[in-house]
Amino acid sequence: LLFQLRMEHTPLNKHLYCIAKKTIHYFIITCPQYMRQCHTLQIELGLQTNHIKNLLNNPKYIKPLLRFIASTRRMEQIFGNVTPPIDKEDEEI
Repeated sequence: LLFQLRMEHTPLNKHLYCIAKKTIHYFIITCPQYMRQCHTLQIELGLQTNHIKNLLNNPKYIKPLLRFIASTRRMEQIFGNVTPPIDKEDEEI
């Protein structure tokens, strides 16, 4: 999934009602359908959220990004549940 996101080769445009091509930036940052999830991601990551390259390549952002994708259920049909497992460090927080 991460490789496909980095290459912008994702199933974001697989719906018949899709008129405009959806980009990764649109899906993660500006899509009105997922504004609540985007807001949660922005709170978790801070200002770095607007930089897609940073989001996709920085290891510390991968889990929050996968949680965002899982919360939208947008890629669930293709990739299944992409929610990352909870680490012991995450449980202590």
